[in-house]
This record gives sequence, C-alpha cells and structure tokens, in this order.
Amino acid sequence: MPPPEQDFSVRIRPAAMCERGEVTQLVRGAGLPLEGLTEAALVLVAESHGEVVGAVALEEHGSGERLAFLLRSAAVAASWRGHGVGRALTRAALAHVDGAGAPVALLTETADGYFTSFGFHPVERDQLPAALVASPELRGACPLSARAFLREPRRMDFA
Repeated sequence: MPPPEQDFSVRIRPAAMCERGEVTQLVRGAGLPLEGLTEAALVLVAESHGEVVGAVALEEHGSGERLAFLLRSAAVAASWRGHGVGRALTRAALAHVDGAGAPVALLTETADGYFTSFGFHPVERDQLPAALVASPELRGACPLSARAFLREPRRMDFA
C-alpha cells in the first residue's frame, strides 16, 4: 500500500532471489500463469519504500538470429495501478530487449490496447518467432483465448 503522503515513485530493478515469493504473489493475484516464471531470464520489480509493488518478466528463447523474448507476468499491486508502475516496468523490460535487437512477443486476454502503445501489434500465434514454442505460456499455461502480440526488433543506435 502506498505511504499516506501518496508518494507513488518507484525504483525499477532486477528482482532479488529472496523476492521470489512477493513476485509470485503479485502474479497470482493478477490471475496470470505461474508456470515457467522461475525460469524467466529476467524478472524486474518496482520497489517503493522497501515494498515490491509490481513485477514483469522476460523469457529468452533461441540464440543468434533466432533469439526472441516473451514479455510475461506484468503485474502491479491493486493500490498502485494507474500510477505509471506498469508503464515503467514495461519500458525497462523493453530496453533490455532492444539492447539485444530481438523481437518480443506477449500473450494477453485483457491488456491488448495497453501494449499497442509500446509498439506491439496483434498477430496470429503461428506468426510468433519459432523459438518461442519452448515457452510454457505457448505450450498451454496461457489459454488459447489469449491474443498474441509482437514487437519487431529494435536495435540501439550508438552512433
């Protein structure tokens, strides 16, 4: 719960191993699948005043030209929703993906309009990168009613 002065500032950082239970609780509370979460390549948390108030995870599949990511488990504590926490988490996760220059996909039943603002577009599941078939979410953890979205690779230009 936010402090009484309504300070909604957060720090985005990689989750510590000891925070696994808090992340699981957030993801479960959002009604999202837990299968494969502990194997995610990166789990980021939003922390405020020592409390984990949001989380997002990235699965990494394939390598080289076949590298692809799955954005998953984006969850924010109910009292923190609507204050930019999800947006900050998503931006941080996508910055990691952009550094790798790989596509990123996601499955959702409820937030398709939200993710289009980050450059995702709807696709059929068979249009997702082949490397993602190893994902627990695509192997059945997410229902078939979940819509697939893809964000094309973006390479960081350091010139």
